[in-house]
Amino acid sequence: MTKILHIYHDLMSLYGDWANAEVLAMELRTRGHETVIDKKSIGAEVDFGAYDFLYIGSGTERSVLACLNDIRPRKEALLKRIEEGMHVLATGNSHEIFGKAITGTDGTRHEALGLLNFETTQGNTRTTGDCVIKASFIPEKLIGFINRAGIGQSGNTDRPFQLELGAGSSDKSKEEGILYNNLLGTYITGPVLVRNPPLLKYFADKLLGGESKPQIEDGACADEKPSSGGQGSQSFGFFADAAYGKALKELSNRASQSS
Repeated sequence: MTKILHIYHDLMSLYGDWANAEVLAMELRTRGHETVIDKKSIGAEVDFGAYDFLYIGSGTERSVLACLNDIRPRKEALLKRIEEGMHVLATGNSHEIFGKAITGTDGTRHEALGLLNFETTQGNTRTTGDCVIKASFIPEKLIGFINRAGIGQSGNTDRPFQLELGAGSSDKSKEEGILYNNLLGTYITGPVLVRNPPLLKYFADKLLGGESKPQIEDGACADEKPSSGGQGSQSFGFFADAAYGKALKELSNRASQSS
């Protein structure tokens, strides 16, 4: 059985992020693997050792700090599980908690979990837009939407994403995201795993001990109709692949025109 922890599910789900935990569970169940999702929020008792996968979505800047204050006393237990190989996906601004600090718009510096060597500085403006991404760990490109506050991030840490379209981790960078052991963090918001079947398959394969295989070539679109017997998750998989392919083609064309 795979146990998924969707932490701060009520505070950190601004753009439909909740769907990432749900679609991962659906993918694992489709492969015949029993999967459960536990939802925990501020003040709840959490045994990180009981889970194989942790997901946290995006929220307001205030919500990020509230969650950071809640999880900081349990920092050692969480970081221990990450070192042991627990899979983690942190979308939107939630991944900022794994850096050294977050500095708010009022100049207050908040100590973060310190897993990686980067700091986040928020500003009064916002950086938003669609993006096309080359990932260092899978051959397929990814798509998404970034909405982050202010100046962005600084520091020396490996970035798994190179953006062909869109803004990176700071206003002067085309690099984005964090990757450490089985933890992946990114400013991409919303139902990232729904929009990107290759990334969904990557996590499912990793959790089941396999390797991710390429699914769709860059810009490809599925034109065939689903088989007459296709129902439920099979139909979902077909339409998800088709939507991903069409969106990737459109955004890649936009990236080419802007370069």
